[in-house]
Amino acid sequence: MSAWRTLISQNLRELRFHFCQHSKGSEGLRDFVRLHYKDLKSKNDGFPFLVRECQGAEAKVWARFGAGKETAVSVEGMNAKSVEDSLKELVGGK
Repeated sequence: MSAWRTLISQNLRELRFHFCQHSKGSEGLRDFVRLHYKDLKSKNDGFPFLVRECQGAEAKVWARFGAGKETAVSVEGMNAKSVEDSLKELVGGK
């Protein structure tokens, strides 16, 4: 079920979660981080997961790959399950 989570540290160099602390559009990402951050960290010990909160920010997940390549996925307005599905696709664990 969560095998894709162990691929994070193999396929990425860094994962950043950007969201607003209060907006309805960021609620799904906030919920995802609240529910799954601990499990993600335990399966990817030492991997840099960065949580960035900023008032009015659009909910996005940024992935940094090797050679400095970065990709951002907007998760604005999504629920926590949809955020997880987007993250799974970004990581490559479809």
